[in-house]
Amino acid sequence: MKALYNLYILAIFGLLIVSCDKDEINEFQAESAINFVNDSIQYSFITEPADEYILEVPVAIIGDTVSYDRTFTAKIIDDELTTAPTELYELLEGTVPAGSFTGSLSVKLKKDPILETSSVAIHIGIEPSSDFIEGNYDTNSVKLIWTNKIVIPAWTYFRYFFTRYSSTAAYRAFIASTGMVSFTLNDYRALGPTGAQAMGKAFGDYVRQYEIDNGTPLLHDDGDHAGEEIIPIY
Repeated sequence: MKALYNLYILAIFGLLIVSCDKDEINEFQAESAINFVNDSIQYSFITEPADEYILEVPVAIIGDTVSYDRTFTAKIIDDELTTAPTELYELLEGTVPAGSFTGSLSVKLKKDPILETSSVAIHIGIEPSSDFIEGNYDTNSVKLIWTNKIVIPAWTYFRYFFTRYSSTAAYRAFIASTGMVSFTLNDYRALGPTGAQAMGKAFGDYVRQYEIDNGTPLLHDDGDHAGEEIIPIY
């Protein structure tokens, strides 16, 4: 009789354990978490003529998908990684579409003269909400860095199709006229001789139009030929 009683107690205890385990699993499944895909993202305004740019920061979720769009908000982490003044950015809304394990956070970045010679950054974290909690410790924040600085690449192949000498002004004209940011051997092979010449002609047209619009030729603004006129190859 005592043995039967002990078996009865063990059976009840086992059911309680199973019930608790199920509750814990359901609770875990109900708490979807947001994780940033990257730990840092860099952006340059050198190819963006506008004064503002909406950067889409990718995120991924841990948990189940749902049948409706979910939103989330972010916060600025006030630490040594955040160097941008508040007027140079705006945190917008984040969205995870229905049925998706991925989404994005929209951040408005703003151009400023200080970005011509430096870069600024913000450190972003997730605000817990009814839809999401923060993700894993090592993926629950992201650093955004933006600038308008020009870093002139090697001029090895530029000199044959665009202009002989390099400078910041010449490189900016190249970007504005072609939409490209590099001209390497691989770029040349992808374009072919005819395509490269067409890009060179677009550069030349841009430089000549600058002189028509401004009444003065476009000059090299730095480097060994600062102050000299930029002469297109085509």
